[in-house]
Amino acid sequence: MTRNARTLARAAGVSVATLAVALGSLTVAGADETTGVTPNIVGGSPADIADVPYAVALTDAAGFQFCGGSLVAEDKVLTAAHCVEGQDPSDVVAVTGRTDLTTSEGSETPVTDIWLHPDYTGVTTGADIAVLTLSSPVTDAEPVELASATDGPGYSPGADATVAGWGTTSEGGPSPDTLLQGSVPVTSDEDCAAAYGSEYDPEGMVCAGLPEGGVDACQGDSGGPLAVDGVLAGVVSWGQGCARPDFPGVYARVGTYAEDIAEQLTRPATSP
Repeated sequence: MTRNARTLARAAGVSVATLAVALGSLTVAGADETTGVTPNIVGGSPADIADVPYAVALTDAAGFQFCGGSLVAEDKVLTAAHCVEGQDPSDVVAVTGRTDLTTSEGSETPVTDIWLHPDYTGVTTGADIAVLTLSSPVTDAEPVELASATDGPGYSPGADATVAGWGTTSEGGPSPDTLLQGSVPVTSDEDCAAAYGSEYDPEGMVCAGLPEGGVDACQGDSGGPLAVDGVLAGVVSWGQGCARPDFPGVYARVGTYAEDIAEQLTRPATSP
């Protein structure tokens, strides 16, 4: 089965050779016409940035949005490692306080440093997290609390989780430019392992999605937040297609890496 990371390819003129998860280096399945699912985040609803004030859009220097992230300190953004692997910090901009990416609301802050978890080797091997250091603190967004335990309330099967982002509204489809959010229940490790077999690592990953599909993160949502009761439980990572029945979305389990992330929050910003 084809696994796809949930990252959009960079715009023309920006190197994608080192971005291993760009759509150009992956085979992304089209919409599954046999399931009856009409992906619509997929199945999400319009959200205001005030609803998820920690949500961050990551763009290149030309303004092309390719991933998401979460503000975890005034000058730190947590995202997926596969979003920024091999990238120069100067190629990445963090957009905060902005619901509609076609507007000028909020702010655009350059990234000055990229930290990838040292155990990361690919989306299906775990540790798919990265911390970006911004050139200056942002004041138009609010940092989100990190899950601090691998098996806390945020990981209870059936817990109501919220995923948000500016990604495509169908597999390989268009991006809306406006923030969407969707509600998905946390999936048990057993059910996720049944879907993905040995590729699912319950220590470093968590799944969320409806058994019947219909609501999910998709391309462009990678790195974005999965929150439970206002606490960041997961980072959008990968999945089989988008919003397919019996294939929940897979997220990096924040609680597992909370200490590693916290260590990065004390790293000072550097000049662009």
